[in-house]
Amino acid sequence: MSRHNRRARARAAVVALLMISGVGAAAPGNRPPLDAAAAAPRSLPAARPAVNPVFRPILPRLAGVGVPVLLPTYIPRQRPRGPRLYATVDDRGPYSYFVDIGYMPDCRGATACRLGQVTGGPEIDTPTIFDYPRGRQVRLRGGALALYYPYTCGASCGDSVLVFQREGVVYTVGVKAGSLGDVLAMANSVAPALAP
Repeated sequence: MSRHNRRARARAAVVALLMISGVGAAAPGNRPPLDAAAAAPRSLPAARPAVNPVFRPILPRLAGVGVPVLLPTYIPRQRPRGPRLYATVDDRGPYSYFVDIGYMPDCRGATACRLGQVTGGPEIDTPTIFDYPRGRQVRLRGGALALYYPYTCGASCGDSVLVFQREGVVYTVGVKAGSLGDVLAMANSVAPALAP
């Protein structure tokens, strides 16, 4: 099955799951009544999400994704006086996103310029235990379970990947030849990047 067909099937499954779970517009009879406090205008502006500057240029491309867009505020190897980092949206669907982080403006995951990646939602490339038999469970700050897959090297080194779940959505962070500490710190720093 082609990558495109697998993506289409995964996205269709997510849409069906969202419809079954009742996500979306509430039925007219299920809406709670408005009271005066709920109808009053709010005087406080919405808080601006904390976003690592690397991701600011790509935020318009991630607007409208049907899952919360979580991006790390901490990126391993990011230094004020070090090489500049860039983020690119490698793939974006109605309910998923795949962001590459690299040392060049348009690296797009190439081995020589790649630092890592962040995904959210049902991406075909989200690793499973079948892809990485050496995966093991670790705990995020707060006690949530995550799966850690250490990198391996062949002609070049791959990513260490941490897979975790927030509110039913699967997310990953990865760092090329990264340590468990790198991906744990990155995952523990994820925050909403777009205002709801």
